[in-house]
Amino acid sequence: MGETEEKKDKAVPEPEKPAAEDDYDSPGAVTRRRFLTVTFAGATAIGLGALVAPLARYAYPILKPEVFEKLQVATISSLTPLGPGVNFEYQEIPAQLIMLEDGTPAAYSLICPHLGCIVKWVPKDSLFECPCHAAKFTPDGAVAAGPPPRPLTKLTTKVDGDAVYVEGVEPEEG
Repeated sequence: MGETEEKKDKAVPEPEKPAAEDDYDSPGAVTRRRFLTVTFAGATAIGLGALVAPLARYAYPILKPEVFEKLQVATISSLTPLGPGVNFEYQEIPAQLIMLEDGTPAAYSLICPHLGCIVKWVPKDSLFECPCHAAKFTPDGAVAAGPPPRPLTKLTTKVDGDAVYVEGVEPEEG
């Protein structure tokens, strides 16, 4: 045997790689591909969550009872049937309390349902009148003339002794 064969048998061993340094094949290593996959998966999950959350809230609403302030507006003795009434604000909404012909108090929001103008109670005509589009409403809030699609919003009135209170909004009919 020659010298060359002996050298082949005595091959120089390869140096060992340092552990975990530049080892992209190990299971815990963060490669560019893994980083981008995780980043895009996270962004997709957040995007789907942002899309699904409002749909779930719409499908399963949280029902809370509305809390209305009880506000003393006037006294029965201070009102006259179809008289000037009392102008007041109820939860930041302009409103008017009047006494109907039969002696019962009635309160209405003064916001016109047509375009949101503020209507005025005109006692001499016994009508609520809107200055914007000549809409007119009867003392019970119904549309008498003009373009409004619905009557004035009625507020719930309660009488306790001589005091007249407003507490909430009456549900719309229909």
